[in-house]
Amino acid sequence: MEDMTTPPVLEPVHRPEDGELVGHLTAAPCDGGWLAHAVPGTPLRTFPTREEALSFLRSRGLALLAGRWEYRPADGGGPRTAWLVEARPGAVVVRFGYDPAAVTLTGTELGRLTPA
Repeated sequence: MEDMTTPPVLEPVHRPEDGELVGHLTAAPCDGGWLAHAVPGTPLRTFPTREEALSFLRSRGLALLAGRWEYRPADGGGPRTAWLVEARPGAVVVRFGYDPAAVTLTGTELGRLTPA
């Protein structure tokens, strides 16, 4: 039988001072904590409380987008260094290493992208 689980609904988190989207929250699936997600929805880190997750996103959510990321291809190939060119809810545009070509990642591909 096919697994019909639905993806979690991401709760947007905005900076209070200017309303900028800094990430999303969901309840952690197993431990009762809270999972912080980057702007495009990629999971970042689990926190014991909602307040800690909110604080993390408001202080570090956007800064993480500027750092180096790692992408693990579905074909089982080795991890690739990725730099985010653009991030929006549900999608990112990345460049791999020194390759000037940009690639858009959406859907399940976002789950293969993690901060390095």
